[in-house]
Amino acid sequence: MTTANPVRMWGAIAGLTAAMTIGLVTDAQAQSRELWLYDGEATLVEGYFLDGEAIFGWCDQDCYDLDLFLYDIDGNLITGDDALDAEPIVYAPYSGYFYVELTMPNCSHPEGCAVWVDSTEGF
Repeated sequence: MTTANPVRMWGAIAGLTAAMTIGLVTDAQAQSRELWLYDGEATLVEGYFLDGEAIFGWCDQDCYDLDLFLYDIDGNLITGDDALDAEPIVYAPYSGYFYVELTMPNCSHPEGCAVWVDSTEGF
């Protein structure tokens, strides 16, 4: 699990805003759900998480890297997991509403990869 420095945080917020504006990042209603992402694509979900609640993602056999980032309600990056694996996990630092960004750095299938996101409390 990593946390970003202020430069990366503002870069991520600016990048998300720009990507949502031009349609590269979709905004999804948050709940325990299955998503579909293409290589290099990202999506946002939102939900209420309890203090210490685990938020995690995983993807199908064609996915070799999935990243997950947690933002507060104001869009500030709180924490993220950008390890080179397909099972990212982060923890809510306090109870409240958050945005969860899932990014697909490596999906080998041209038709995209199935992605799941959930939490220990089933947001």
